[in-house]
Amino acid sequence: MREILPGSILSHIQYGYQKVPKKVKSQCPNCSKTSEFVLKANFYQVNKTGLFAEANCSECKKPAVFVIMLNDDSIHHKEEAGLYIYDPLATNGPLDQIQGNKRIPQDLVRSFRSALNVSQSKDNSATAVMSKRVLESVLKNFNGDQSPGQSLSEQFDQLPKNVDLSKPIQALSHLVHPKSAFYEMLELEREIDDETAGLLIELLEGLIEYLYVLPEKIESLQERIEKKY
Repeated sequence: MREILPGSILSHIQYGYQKVPKKVKSQCPNCSKTSEFVLKANFYQVNKTGLFAEANCSECKKPAVFVIMLNDDSIHHKEEAGLYIYDPLATNGPLDQIQGNKRIPQDLVRSFRSALNVSQSKDNSATAVMSKRVLESVLKNFNGDQSPGQSLSEQFDQLPKNVDLSKPIQALSHLVHPKSAFYEMLELEREIDDETAGLLIELLEGLIEYLYVLPEKIESLQERIEKKY
């Protein structure tokens, strides 16, 4: 399930004492395009905490399933209901992936949260401002305050001097050393349990993403931005 933030809810209808979403904009779990959905609530599948809704993607026309979360407190206080879309490929979201990481500074988490919120609210100018703040926070985290007055471009030039981007790969050389337990597992000289098998798949996914997916994604986004402007 993926939460749909309030900024992506385009209209509401009244359900008892509570407003529930009627029209929303979200990424379609079928075609992955950002499209609009007009929710048709299934009032035959209502329980104390929520109700189900369906809507067709405005792009691919395929149906998606939504859950409208209700609760006694929100009804009494007339607050808006929460909304989730069923997306089997969804993670907990980019914010959840960083805010539990103790290595990431809190000012960066706050800036990124603000950027997400204003983006969902379709405030494009505020999105640009907060995006710049996120970039500045990232650069400050690695470069420190050693380069006051430098432009973003100059700070990015300094970044490779202050962060070892090869360190995650170099760490793998120790992990796969011929005398390591991990290497013995790969050579079937040591048993592997379910948990370790899962960790191994995560390691492979991370390695492929680090070496192939992320560089290509950043290069592609750079090209698209440069072509647009």
